[in-house]
Amino acid sequence: MDSMRIYSIEDINSMSWEEYGAALQVLLEKIQASGILFDAIVPIMRSGAIPGSALAIQLRITKIIPLQFKYRLQPNRLESIMPMPPPLPETPGPCNILICENNTSSGDTACGAIELLKRHFPASKLYYATVTKVFGGPNSFADTEAYFFGRLTNERFIATRDEMITHGLRPGVTLFPWEVAQDELHEMNQSSTTL
Repeated sequence: MDSMRIYSIEDINSMSWEEYGAALQVLLEKIQASGILFDAIVPIMRSGAIPGSALAIQLRITKIIPLQFKYRLQPNRLESIMPMPPPLPETPGPCNILICENNTSSGDTACGAIELLKRHFPASKLYYATVTKVFGGPNSFADTEAYFFGRLTNERFIATRDEMITHGLRPGVTLFPWEVAQDELHEMNQSSTTL
């Protein structure tokens, strides 16, 4: 998000369940096309639980390691608010771990999850998947093997008209079907005015 912008209801673009399902299906197909078999999935809570559960079922991943982070203000920091679960049972040696999020912009939360997982599973290979990726955000993360996404958005409002068309960008700030517009706006504006 733009650290100087104050967002309003006019910036919101609501996503239907059908559109969400289509983006999640694209993400699933990209992951399946990689041919990678995953030993565990790490949904970044709260909203990462939704695609994480769906992907776990479709990819037949039975080991789930939920992580949750929260941005705290004054001082600004990313804080882990869910303790790391115990080591993966019945997984000898290095594993393939799929980190799953719903929407990725700056990648700060992704980096927090990657850092935590690298400390606990140093020999494992980490992969990152997000339903929507914000145009202008990172295209890869250190210590990951691949970055999968379902749909690109223009939530930073930085793409030109040609880039919008070329990349098929979803306009505006995506409001997922389960989200409350006023709560999301409050969170975005609070973050953008204190960073």
